[in-house]
Amino acid sequence: MRRKSIRLLALFTICFCLLAQTLPTQHQVAEAADVFGATLTNPGFELESTEGAVPGWTVDSATAAYGTTVVSDVYARTGSHSLLFHDRTAGASPIGSYRVLSEPLAAGAGDTVSFGIYIYKAAAADQSHGVQPVIHFYNAAGTQIGLNAFTNYGKDAVPVGTWFQATVSMKAPAGTASFKVGLYSGFPSLTKVYMDDASVTVVPAETPLPTSVQNPSFEADLVGGAIPGWSLGALTTGTLERSDAAALTGTYSLYFKDSSTTAWTRAMSDKVAVTAGETIVVSANAYVLSQTHNIVLQVYYYGANNAQVGANETLFSSNSLGTRKWSAMRVLSKVPAGAVSARVGLSSGEPSLTEAYFDDVAITVQPPEVPLDRTYQAPISLGDMVKVNLGQAGAIQTNAAGENEAYFVTNGSPGTFFAVDGETGELKFQEVIPGTIATWAMTIGPDKNVYFSGTETGNLYRYLPLEKRVENLGYNQTDNWVWELTTIGDKMYGGTFNTTSYGKVFEYDFTTGAFRNYGTVENGQQYVRGIAVDDQYIYAALGATMRLYKIDRVTGEKTEIDVPGYSGKAGIMADVFVLNGKLFVSVSTVNMVVIDIASGEVEGTFQHSAMISEPSPDDPNAIYYKYLTKFYKYDIAAKQQTEIVLPYELPDTARVKDYAWIEMRSGEKAGQTVLALITQYGEYILIDPKDKWMSFVELEIGAQPVGIQSLKTGFDGRIYMGGYQRGMSIYNPFTNNIDVNISSFAQPEGIGFMNGKVYYGTYVGAIMYDYDPTKEIALNQNPRPVFDIEHQDRPFVITSGDDKLFVGTVPDYGFLGGALAVYDEATNVWKQFDHEELVANQSIIGLAYKDGLLYGSTTVWGGLGKDPSEQEAKIFVWDVENERKIDEFTLDDLEIDEAPRMIGSIAFGPDGLLWGVVDGTIFAMDASTKEIVKSKQIGPSLYNSSKWLPYELEWGPDGMLYTTLSRKLIAIDPETLRYKELYGGFVNLMTLGVDGSIYFAPEAGSKLSRIAVPETDATLASIAIGGRPLAGFSPGVRNYKTSMLPMADIAAVPTQPGATVYVEDLRPKEWKAIVHVTGTDGKSKQTYTIEVDKPGRDDPGKPSQPGNPNR
Repeated sequence: MRRKSIRLLALFTICFCLLAQTLPTQHQVAEAADVFGATLTNPGFELESTEGAVPGWTVDSATAAYGTTVVSDVYARTGSHSLLFHDRTAGASPIGSYRVLSEPLAAGAGDTVSFGIYIYKAAAADQSHGVQPVIHFYNAAGTQIGLNAFTNYGKDAVPVGTWFQATVSMKAPAGTASFKVGLYSGFPSLTKVYMDDASVTVVPAETPLPTSVQNPSFEADLVGGAIPGWSLGALTTGTLERSDAAALTGTYSLYFKDSSTTAWTRAMSDKVAVTAGETIVVSANAYVLSQTHNIVLQVYYYGANNAQVGANETLFSSNSLGTRKWSAMRVLSKVPAGAVSARVGLSSGEPSLTEAYFDDVAITVQPPEVPLDRTYQAPISLGDMVKVNLGQAGAIQTNAAGENEAYFVTNGSPGTFFAVDGETGELKFQEVIPGTIATWAMTIGPDKNVYFSGTETGNLYRYLPLEKRVENLGYNQTDNWVWELTTIGDKMYGGTFNTTSYGKVFEYDFTTGAFRNYGTVENGQQYVRGIAVDDQYIYAALGATMRLYKIDRVTGEKTEIDVPGYSGKAGIMADVFVLNGKLFVSVSTVNMVVIDIASGEVEGTFQHSAMISEPSPDDPNAIYYKYLTKFYKYDIAAKQQTEIVLPYELPDTARVKDYAWIEMRSGEKAGQTVLALITQYGEYILIDPKDKWMSFVELEIGAQPVGIQSLKTGFDGRIYMGGYQRGMSIYNPFTNNIDVNISSFAQPEGIGFMNGKVYYGTYVGAIMYDYDPTKEIALNQNPRPVFDIEHQDRPFVITSGDDKLFVGTVPDYGFLGGALAVYDEATNVWKQFDHEELVANQSIIGLAYKDGLLYGSTTVWGGLGKDPSEQEAKIFVWDVENERKIDEFTLDDLEIDEAPRMIGSIAFGPDGLLWGVVDGTIFAMDASTKEIVKSKQIGPSLYNSSKWLPYELEWGPDGMLYTTLSRKLIAIDPETLRYKELYGGFVNLMTLGVDGSIYFAPEAGSKLSRIAVPETDATLASIAIGGRPLAGFSPGVRNYKTSMLPMADIAAVPTQPGATVYVEDLRPKEWKAIVHVTGTDGKSKQTYTIEVDKPGRDDPGKPSQPGNPNR
């Protein structure tokens, strides 16, 4: 016989859902019991009866006269016995029913109770009517609550001659303390069945989830050493402790430490009830001690079955959070369909190393929004826009097979590694390197393999020239951003950048593949920009305060080396080299200081283009380098610099990436040793300093698309763009062509326009360029540099008014305080006004001009490597004529979640109000009274992206407002402030075309996308005069001067069918015509002005400055 088992399980299980009906009963009161059982007693009826009583079971006293129960061994499903249930009376109510019940079992209100009992009917005549498994519920006093649950099984439902399970299930009603289960035969039923293997399952009622984060400030006492409401996330490791070492509010916070580069650490809250469709803000506060990568604030959503149905997260860099201060983190999230609960996650990912405190975690439900009722077309990608041949890492060598090769990693999204022939430039290998954008660090190992690392992931890569493959050697155990690599013997050393845990030095062992982290070189110094090494020491050049250290390779002891005249000044020491017992230290990108290692004395200085050669094979005291377009030799022993006059000028590229002495295998210099150099633009030159022979070699390195760094629509309707790290282009939306691409152009941070010229504010050094698009491109002539804004680095905002150009800037590395540059076209004079005259210690990221006054807005952040000193961004007012600030104020009346740290862009709208953006908040101000007329917080203040790049504000032809607030693409009705998100991803840059189309760069990438808004298109497709096309016509150019048939008919065709055209002919008096175009929406308007020469002044039909937008 098989062993029987029956348990009462408080488990999540599948419960039977059965028909529940009301059943009249005379059994209203259960027997009192002080303690209720947890499991059925004698479910298989195998226990011996005592004085006729069946253990665990009783006959309802109200029905006992109408039947009998007896333990039987005639039939048994399992074991040897069953219970014979026999209803012998066929009476009418209240006579004739029969019921057997279990002892009471424990249950609570809302618990789901399920009962199953196997019954055996030997003959069809043994059941005249229905038989029912039943559940009765009782309160603590033993009084039955309501009517019992049952399922009726008629005589045809119960088979003959086989065991059949009858079941019933019901949720316990309010007030329940216990229940009984059993079998019932009613009126006028006659029933004879055998009962066996009873089973009961109780699924506890779910406790309603809280609607707020539990223990949000970590003040609750520990329970068994655990933090109530919080736990370590599944599959993660790390330290979570309640701590009183730091707290934003109260006494305690959560101490969080991720010490692993191969695993995540995640603190997870308990579940919180949420409602699908609602918008919530998840917030937490962080006090960072150190972080190598992003800290991630997450929210996970779960359905009723506990399966995850969605998630959102926001990443916070060290630049966003700072160190040793409390900073807010927020995630704006829409609860997905099917979600009933959520958990908050505080995460540090692989390979991040993080130590921080967290406090005051919350989920806040946002008020429901009435969305903007407007339909937009889906975005269309127009492709890559800016392509450059730029790389910040290059190396040259003779490989293990004796072949001369050059290596280069281009900037891109992602970048690409190239290996080319070092004599012919022929491509030998290329591979895209995932996760890279810019790569600065590259060196040749003692194994003749090439090692390099980028600025995004901290991964070290190795290229094996003989196998022609790249392999990932893993994370360097220090930081994401690697500046420099150098080797000695079986070791390699690297220097890193980190804004919170500061710049570090690491070692890589070629033999074991192990990394060693030497730690932060000096607290507060974010850059280890240069690395050199000798037998005993690593030499590390730091910034953003210039310092030089030596680090004992064995003990790790760090000692500062004084560089007279430079150490301690703001700025960055760059490359450092060890040659012949001397330290060559770049105290800027061009100035080199030579220091004797033994004495510490400065022996010489010279200027160079960011790199020097190894000593000549013919003279160990001779090193070579370029500066600007010239070539020089430095004699280490004589401490002298000599120009080597070459037959051709060298390119004026600012950075040489590597020099190497190679023996030529072919050509006129076969068998001879020459010096090879490679620049940041992939320019490759071979030089023999002895006879001044030189050869320019074109490397087969394809131009790569780079991220779009700046984006503006010009006066001619074309789209002007700048590339990240380098490059500019002009896209023509009317021909779908890229009209101009200058890959060598400096990185444009801002683009502005005035009187037919384009102005670019470039990084590095805040150099201003002007460009005349009607003239041919000429290097350093068009575009040409016109002004150097001193001590500044990034001109992000450019505007104009009354023939004056205004430029706002962010300062150089290690400095606070931007500047205002003003160009007066009438006098051709540039002037600079520094932050002390504007807003002290703040950078300028917003400018708007009106009626002789320039309104500016600021960010508290300055140059990299310097933490803000101010707490709140401001708006200032500048009197242009008198060249002085007349007002400065904060946005005290703005309804927002925290005081603004960054305000901008700002712009005057068609309504005359001064509009502005503070991260996720839009506002409009009466500039004369400084009153906030309207505002709306659309998203939380995050400050987790660029601290300098302003949020865009532009009005469409129909008056609709478009913005990149919260780094999303959003349309806003300026009257109601209702809004609509047009693209769900990350958007830094946006501009509007003259036809109302929306152009933007999705995910800060290299591609440009367009959302057409055809109803606002009031452009013309063509203009004809006397049946002849207007010379130089383009839909984006709206002013023309022509001598074509001055009195002939003018015909204009709109781009959009249904748009209306009206020609206002003023030629008889004013010798011009104005073409008025109205879009299909009836609101959007454009005008085209055509000036014609009087007859006889010019040859008929010959255009005068056709399409000249200066008119």
